[in-house]
Amino acid sequence: MGRVSQHGYRRRIAKAAAFACALAVLVFGLPRQMFLASGEESVPASRQVVILMRALAYDGNLKSRAGDAVNVAILYRKANAASDAMANAMTKAFGALESTQVYGLPIVVSRVNYTGEDTLKKAIVGSGIDLVYVCDGLESDLDAIERITRQMKVLSVGSKQEYVQKGLSIGVLQIEAKCTILLNLPASRQEGVSFAADLLRLATVIR
Repeated sequence: MGRVSQHGYRRRIAKAAAFACALAVLVFGLPRQMFLASGEESVPASRQVVILMRALAYDGNLKSRAGDAVNVAILYRKANAASDAMANAMTKAFGALESTQVYGLPIVVSRVNYTGEDTLKKAIVGSGIDLVYVCDGLESDLDAIERITRQMKVLSVGSKQEYVQKGLSIGVLQIEAKCTILLNLPASRQEGVSFAADLLRLATVIR
């Protein structure tokens, strides 16, 4: 039994190492020309969602937080053209991954037009939201959004460096011409997320 157990342990370690390498390639292997300029440069939506979903697999609490699926909400302001455009791009990108799974759970994507705290609370309760992607145009609402995600134990993802620095949990961003996973560790813990050390080694961590 001891040999089998050790063999299984080695397989798990090898699998985790391979997963970490794959994530590292995604993060650090992006060519410079793949970034887009729109005020500030950003990582393409399709790359963001792949990296985010792989990063999410490092959350040791995901299965206890999620139900039958990983429910993703794209939070935006419809009246803001840039916010609406970003929501369209991110919804399409996340939607392309709906046939994949995280921890054996399917991914379900929805859009939420943010008009106030009640809008987000109702969406979280009604749709069992596990992850909120916060689009451009919601700078003035960050405090309220953070308060809700921490209270309701939902992982928040910032579309801008400023968002993560001010209290959202994680973002896949271009920082100094490099694709970077920016992780606000205290914020993520307040949202009930427990990211593994392997992810912390790949991320730029705000402590």
